Amino acid sequence: MKFWKVTTLACAAALMTASAVTAAERDPIPPRAPAAAKADKNPIPSTPESIQTGRELFEEIGCAGCHGDAGTGDGPAAAGMEPSPRNFTNGKWQEARTDGELRHTIFRGSEGTPMIANEPMFDDPEDVWHVINYIRSLKQ
Repeated sequence: MKFWKVTTLACAAALMTASAVTAAERDPIPPRAPAAAKADKNPIPSTPESIQTGRELFEEIGCAGCHGDAGTGDGPAAAGMEPSPRNFTNGKWQEARTDGELRHTIFRGSEGTPMIANEPMFDDPEDVWHVINYIRSLKQ
């Protein structure tokens, strides 16, 4: 990972943890990505290898800092976020979101939330699909 990526993530995490109050996750069903994003399809099959690559990227890029190691939205930087980071194990949320919406949110951030744009964090933009396969594997 490039040094500037780690530095950027560390600064963002520090800013987001300024408050000690824990906020509740907003209703997970309403979309936060534009309708056009729904059409993007994941070209990477969800294989054990893709899921493992996605998990490694999830950790490397720093997603776990907010979303937690298990993807439940309870990472160390989540304290005080309004709303709290998404709980990726939430089956209702998983069913309501398309892979294209996830890609859009990961790359562009989520308006009205602390979710930052992460597109610059990817050395290969296609790697986002592995991260999405990993996120999908967390559904309970």
